[in-house]
Amino acid sequence: MISKILDIFLLTLVLFISPCFAQDKCFVTGFPAGETTIHIEQKCYNPCNSKITFLNLHDNEKTSVRAAEEYLLQNGGTIIRIYNRGQRNVSFKLKNKVYTFDPNRIYSEDGRRSTIKFLSNRINEDAENEVAYLANEILNNYVDSSKIIIALHNNTDSNLSVLSYQREQETKINWGKVFINPFMDPDEFILTTDSVIFNGIKEKNINAVWENVDSIRDDGSLSIYAARNKIPYLNVEAQHEHLDEQCAMLTAVQEIIKEYGKEKGETKGDELPD
Repeated sequence: MISKILDIFLLTLVLFISPCFAQDKCFVTGFPAGETTIHIEQKCYNPCNSKITFLNLHDNEKTSVRAAEEYLLQNGGTIIRIYNRGQRNVSFKLKNKVYTFDPNRIYSEDGRRSTIKFLSNRINEDAENEVAYLANEILNNYVDSSKIIIALHNNTDSNLSVLSYQREQETKINWGKVFINPFMDPDEFILTTDSVIFNGIKEKNINAVWENVDSIRDDGSLSIYAARNKIPYLNVEAQHEHLDEQCAMLTAVQEIIKEYGKEKGETKGDELPD
């Protein structure tokens, strides 16, 4: 463990980037996973509020990063992103075998085992321990101290949309709620684990999903981890290359982001949405 911590320290020194123009702070840390290094970039924009955290876990969802950077240039905050050669899933080598996982499915034991087994066609304890180590580093360094998490995702046309959640809702009792603006592209929506935030998004007439984590299976996703640890969470989702639409959604909820970024307290979503 001491050797692994030393590796991270040295990699951070080597990868430090300066100056970073509009950012107050900008650096990359390398986290070892088996014989591979996973690079995570952290940029903090002026005013540098490190407690408002934008998080991009899938490196192929680049429109979401561009939208967040436009927002952050105007409002400040921190963006965390995994550098992964433009790939959604992360692969690493361990004892001459390659293992792959979805970096948004590793924040519970069951989630880690499931994503490694599904994407690698194999699973063993050593590989799971490597992914668990990375997951804990992401949580300890970037998530647990945040007052609000804004996850950044992109989807393909008609693959994932607010309609997907509406269809799922029909089969799940107390699963959550969905609000649909019929004049919006269903691929553009915001998911939250906080019912009060859901109502706030709904008031803006934006496609919205409230995920009641008490009623769904823990698949290792960050949304479930955040909710169970009382960290307000939004996933601002848009179709690839729909930059203007994703920017508009971020701007529409900036009051919510700033309000929750002021002070940590308990999650406000104790009541069911209207």
